[in-house]
Amino acid sequence: MLLVSDFALAQRSSELSDDLPDSRTMAIQRKVEALFDAGRFERAFFIYRNELAPLGDKYAQYMVGYMYHTGTGVEEDYVAASAWYQLAAERGTQEFVAVRDQLTHNLTSEQVYRSDLLYNQLRFEYCDMVVLLSSIKRDIQELDRKTGSRLTGGASPISVIDGRGGTRSGADYYKSLRERLEKRLHLLKDSGDFRDLTVDVDRVDLRDLEDRVENRLKFGE
Repeated sequence: MLLVSDFALAQRSSELSDDLPDSRTMAIQRKVEALFDAGRFERAFFIYRNELAPLGDKYAQYMVGYMYHTGTGVEEDYVAASAWYQLAAERGTQEFVAVRDQLTHNLTSEQVYRSDLLYNQLRFEYCDMVVLLSSIKRDIQELDRKTGSRLTGGASPISVIDGRGGTRSGADYYKSLRERLEKRLHLLKDSGDFRDLTVDVDRVDLRDLEDRVENRLKFGE
């Protein structure tokens, strides 16, 4: 099989929202690509599997599958490779869909069954809905912790250092945080097909979000 190797694709595969990939994620992507090219496969596999895949990075999830598929840096395992390819293809990216379908075609029915079981386990940890929900939780906690409320106007007047290392006024930072949270709520609504989900930052209910995502993953409802 051919290796789908494209740093631009790796960056696009991280984009769950406009703020991703951030500078830290891009630095990890460059580091792991250099490790892979240098033949340090076990270390590269660890980073793809444990640092980038949990961020919803589809290229990293594909690479975990590829390394299982080829026995590169890890013991060869077609079942695990197929499960990770399914996860990588979640957004319908053509390159990932192609390798998923190619491997699935060559598996036995028993291997396909085991791959599907593993894929369902991986979805509960690394699918887009789960990653988005985690990001939404962090944003809400940040707003509530710093402002005491998600209501507009509660931001501190002090300057803050944002996630990209820049300094911004508290008002600007929390305004952008609210905007990012709203975008992520829209993405979650679309990815889970939650048609009646509110995207109002001040009205969102975390427990409701958690229940919706859990039910969609368990029952497709």
